[in-house]
Amino acid sequence: MRNTLKKKSLNRIFQEIFAKNFFVEGKIAEFGASKASKKNFTNFVNISEKSSLVFCDKQSNDEKVSLKEDLEKRLSFEDNYYDSILIFNVLEHIFDSENAISEMNRCLKIKGKLIGSVPFIHRIHGAPEDFNRYTSQFLEKLLKKHNFVNIEIQSYGYGPCTACYAIIFDFTKMVPFLNNILLCLSILMDKFINIFVKTDLKEIYPIALSFYGEKK
Repeated sequence: MRNTLKKKSLNRIFQEIFAKNFFVEGKIAEFGASKASKKNFTNFVNISEKSSLVFCDKQSNDEKVSLKEDLEKRLSFEDNYYDSILIFNVLEHIFDSENAISEMNRCLKIKGKLIGSVPFIHRIHGAPEDFNRYTSQFLEKLLKKHNFVNIEIQSYGYGPCTACYAIIFDFTKMVPFLNNILLCLSILMDKFINIFVKTDLKEIYPIALSFYGEKK
């Protein structure tokens, strides 16, 4: 609830919770990030003090802030260079996701970690463009195809009511405390509906999908 008061989307809250599950160390790159940004997911994963961080963004014009890297092209990094790569809320903006996953795999060391997340039920948001929404089945096959193992896919949400809450969030957040009330009601309604259906509703109405894989 404290996060809703800060006007964070439910998508973002779930993703931050997911990021906190991981410990990373060594050479780490985060895509779609800027050195000075408080939104970086390196702020939420557990990082060794001796680690070195690199931030990458397609639209960067200042290498002191972030390196200009395009995931639809060959990245400038050497093979087997990074210990971990973070990629949160970026893949939906990549038209050639095959190249993106392949290039990140190339840049990771053996057993290197790929940690990320994508929105599923979310408005179209250009940065500068918005191309894709991924299912858990697609993400798993994509990671397997590019030689990732120990794959974990996590669906976040509660059901259709909470999905509706996520859709109207951008507007209801303007009214103090309204989102807190709507979120509680949405979760309660979804849990009630789930009593009568066999399917876990978050698997068919995910707000966000988070993923993890290790380079083989």
